[in-house]
Amino acid sequence: MFDSIYIWLFFNIFLAVLLFFDFVIISRKEKVIAFKQAALLTVFWKSIAALVGLWIFLYGNTELGIEYTTAFISELALSIDNLFVFIIIFNYFSVPDSLKMRALTFGIVGALIARAIFITIGVAVISKFGWVMVILGIFLIFTAYKLAFKRNKDPDPKNNLLVKIFTKFIKISANYEGYKFFIRSNSKKIIATPFFLTVIVLASTDIVFAVDSIPTVFGITDNAFIVWSSNAMAVLGLRPLFFLISNLVDLFRFLQFGLATILFFIGSKMIFEHLHHGHIIGPQSDVFISMGIIIGILFISILVSIVLPSKNKS
Repeated sequence: MFDSIYIWLFFNIFLAVLLFFDFVIISRKEKVIAFKQAALLTVFWKSIAALVGLWIFLYGNTELGIEYTTAFISELALSIDNLFVFIIIFNYFSVPDSLKMRALTFGIVGALIARAIFITIGVAVISKFGWVMVILGIFLIFTAYKLAFKRNKDPDPKNNLLVKIFTKFIKISANYEGYKFFIRSNSKKIIATPFFLTVIVLASTDIVFAVDSIPTVFGITDNAFIVWSSNAMAVLGLRPLFFLISNLVDLFRFLQFGLATILFFIGSKMIFEHLHHGHIIGPQSDVFISMGIIIGILFISILVSIVLPSKNKS
């Protein structure tokens, strides 16, 4: 149903138009996104994602629509957790507020490219070697364990491998020069800017995020179009969501435990379904149950965060 090249072409042209609108029209200037504008833009992009879901429901069927919705919610939840890392990166490099929107632009492009590559590889490998689902399931369970119990400190951008390589061979300027990657020093030598380092760290971080998130979606659906469309729609509205989340960070104190539970659930489901050679209950029933469990876990993790706020909150 969604295997037609015309469907893929139509959706990717639609995605390109959205990217042009987002990057060229909305972000044509360096600016700070206020909370109200971030909220409105977040609602706008999530409405677009909902319209894509409605199209899949109507053009496809209920099962595909629920798979898209479940995958989108899972990817969005993982993306929120990833945005916390972006906050750390921006704070580490002291990125001016006016440049954060542009930096996130490169982050989104990197995220889409990384996901496209991993989805292509994933579909090819899983179609030939079904047992890979068990490996991916174990990987998700291990990731869940790390997320829940081994996140004792925030990641340090200076330990990023690419940062170490670039700073060893390329001199970095002390100050930002707008969103320029390179400038000429007084001695006419070309040197990199802190903005360039920031984008490098964001891009490499996006690759790590893709490694975690793509197996999660394959645990929900094996339809390549649903995997790609849900990922693309979840990533597309990340920039305004970043500015929204940065103002509501205390609201998600227990999100990492909720995400860990979701990853454990999906990983266990992948392993069981492969070893059981089929669905737990039935194709549609399993999709509805999965969506209900994922939404329920997210709701509970946020509710507990509200009821038990951080003691460090000022």
